Amino acid sequence: MRPSIEPDHARRPAGRAAGRPHANPKSFRAQIIAMLGDGKPRDAQTILDEGIARGLFTAATTKRSVYENLLLHIHQEVAGGHKPAVVEDPVTRKFRINRPVDDWPDITLPPHPRYIDAATLDAIATRLRTTGGGDDATAFEQAVCDAFALMGFVTQHVGGMYAPDGIIDAPLGPLAYRAILECKSAPNVKFVSQPRPEEAAKFRTSSNADFAVLVGPDFHAGESFSQEIQTHAISVWTVDDVITALRIDVDTYECRALFAPGFVYDRLGELEWSRTHGEEKRAAIVRQILRREGYAAQSTIVGHVAPSDAPVLTLDAAMLIVETALTHAGATVCATREEVHAAMEDLTRAGEAIRIPDRDGIIIRRGL
Repeated sequence: MRPSIEPDHARRPAGRAAGRPHANPKSFRAQIIAMLGDGKPRDAQTILDEGIARGLFTAATTKRSVYENLLLHIHQEVAGGHKPAVVEDPVTRKFRINRPVDDWPDITLPPHPRYIDAATLDAIATRLRTTGGGDDATAFEQAVCDAFALMGFVTQHVGGMYAPDGIIDAPLGPLAYRAILECKSAPNVKFVSQPRPEEAAKFRTSSNADFAVLVGPDFHAGESFSQEIQTHAISVWTVDDVITALRIDVDTYECRALFAPGFVYDRLGELEWSRTHGEEKRAAIVRQILRREGYAAQSTIVGHVAPSDAPVLTLDAAMLIVETALTHAGATVCATREEVHAAMEDLTRAGEAIRIPDRDGIIIRRGL
């Protein structure tokens, strides 16, 4: 589906912002995130060219309409209490995804472990969407409880006028915590008309819970509602958010941070981003560089240095190798000392390097 970005010559109602998108803001945001997902900044012309090549924009879309729509999207998201999907560099006028800059080399990471199979995910997603827009509030409450059970929570469906709709406990030993679920279905309409976040706050106290979670098909993200959920410290989840959490296999430990006050959509995006651009990627790249460059360095001295005099890869030498490789690749931020040390330990544990104790270093068994 193409976002409805208007060409500059399109007719607009009086008072309407130029190029304002008709598409659902979340759909528009998802398409832009997909395009800018590598973290690299792009100007409006580059975004236009890539969008046309991917079939996201029509040939009538112009550079100006792309630029104006992106600015409008940023302003609307801020006004609605959301974190904008993209940000603009005020100097270069380039846009990038609203995540930390990732200019490290690309790498293919192993797939994240799957705990929920596709059939189970499809079934619970259908239940959530059907009951969330249906007349049976109890069925929706049970579906939400079952969804959080799939994340690893011990769940209780309670319901009634004077109790939360659900109580969920994270079985994490000394890190255990409790949250209450307040579920709001929206029969035959798109948005929950009366979310009442103060109810969720009341039930949190009476249930001795650490967090309160409000779940519904969707909510009007206006300034007033944004202020209310902050005042009452409520975590707001749409049905799509719950399904996204299941799709990326969020667990109870990760939910502690996701249950912070505000719209969870933004935090879910950050979590998914970190899995492909965060610590795991950085660690994999450092290991890759050490294997490739470390073994190459060992190979260059063959025949020139006696084995007894051959150097080993100490932590300082490894840092120099990693920093040089990253700089040549265009990275502006290099690896930390702790990251390089951890990579050396990982290679040793994996049998890809051998520690030389009396030389305080390692040798690489084979390069890439």
